[in-house]
Amino acid sequence: MEAVRGRLRRMLYGHSQSARLFRLALLLVDLATIIYFLVTIRVAHVGIYLAIDFLIFVYYFVELAIRYYISHHPETFWRRFSTWADVAVLVSLILPLLVANSGFIALLRTLRFIRSYRIMLEIKQYLPIPRKYEDVVNAAGNLVVFIFIVTSMVWVLQANTNDQITNWIDALYFTVTTLTTTGFGDITLKGSLGRLVSVFIMIFGVALFLRLAQAVFRPYKVYHVCPSCALTRHDPDAVHCKHCGIVLEIENEGDW
Repeated sequence: MEAVRGRLRRMLYGHSQSARLFRLALLLVDLATIIYFLVTIRVAHVGIYLAIDFLIFVYYFVELAIRYYISHHPETFWRRFSTWADVAVLVSLILPLLVANSGFIALLRTLRFIRSYRIMLEIKQYLPIPRKYEDVVNAAGNLVVFIFIVTSMVWVLQANTNDQITNWIDALYFTVTTLTTTGFGDITLKGSLGRLVSVFIMIFGVALFLRLAQAVFRPYKVYHVCPSCALTRHDPDAVHCKHCGIVLEIENEGDW
C-alpha cells in the first residue's frame, strides 16, 4: 500500500517529465469541465447533461479521494478551504439528480474556478520566464485569473435574471469596466448580491491592477539573499547591501 501511495504522490507532486505530463492532462480536464460549467449555465441539466454531471462527479470524487489517501497530514486535509470547495462542487453535481436545477447549484460550481489559479501556477512551470520579469508575470497572472473567476461568477449569477448580460463577454466587459473604475453604467448587476459583487471587484480588482502597475514600472531589482540581513532585492550593479553594508557577491553575466 505504501508503494502505491508513494507512486501516486510522485505522479501528483513530483518533478519528473512523466509527472508533469500527467498533471498537465489533469489540468486540461479541469479546463474542459470549467468551460462546460460556463457553457451550460442557461441549460436545464436533464437527460444527457445529467449523465455528464454524473461522470464529472465520479472524476472529482476519485481525485479528492486520492488526494486524501496520499496526504502527509490527513488530519489537516479537511481544514483546507480548497477541500471544502471541492466538496461543494461535488454536492452541486449530485443535487440535480435529486432536485430541480437552480441558480444556487450553478453558484456552487463556480468554486471549481478557484482551480484556475492552480492551473496558472502549473503552466508557469513549463514557461522559460526570466527572473527579471517574474514579478510582472506573477502580477499579470494573478490579475488575469481574478478577472476570469469574477467574470464567471457574474455570468453565473446574472445569466438568467439580467437581460443586460446575455453572454460571457458581457460579463467580462462589466468586470473590466468596474475593475478599472471606468463604470460606463450601461451594464449593472441586479440585486443586493450583485452590488456586493461589484464592491468586491472594485476593492480587490483595483488592488491587483495597481500591483501589476507597480511591478511593471518600478526599477528592476536583482534577487539575491544577503548573508547578513537577508535582504532579497538589490540594484543590479550593487556591490554592498544597502541595508547592512556587507559586501555582496551577486552572480551576473557582465551586463552591468
